[in-house]
Amino acid sequence: MRRHTYPQAERFILSREFFGMKLGLENITEFLDGIGNPQRKYVTVHVAGTNGKGSTSAMIEAALRAQGYRTGLYTSPHLVDFTERIKVCGEAIPRRAVAAFVDRHRTTLVKKNSRSLN
Repeated sequence: MRRHTYPQAERFILSREFFGMKLGLENITEFLDGIGNPQRKYVTVHVAGTNGKGSTSAMIEAALRAQGYRTGLYTSPHLVDFTERIKVCGEAIPRRAVAAFVDRHRTTLVKKNSRSLN
């Protein structure tokens, strides 16, 4: 397994966003199936719409955390650093966790990305 530095992992993830962009849920569904559907192991609140998603999501997360729930929050885009997008219990995900995710799943992501581009 390749060991990525945080800058390498961030570059890899951000390059997938640009080159792998495809409308629909097929890509993410296939990827999640491939890694065991971890999203099925917790309750999720999905916020959609045109405006105010980040603020609404942040308020929901803060309220749940204040009630003692362990929370996760994903927002996009980031302002300064990619780790701002992913928070666990109000704290940005550690850079080492981003690198570890890419180490674990790069092969699956590259394989899916190259198929969808062909």
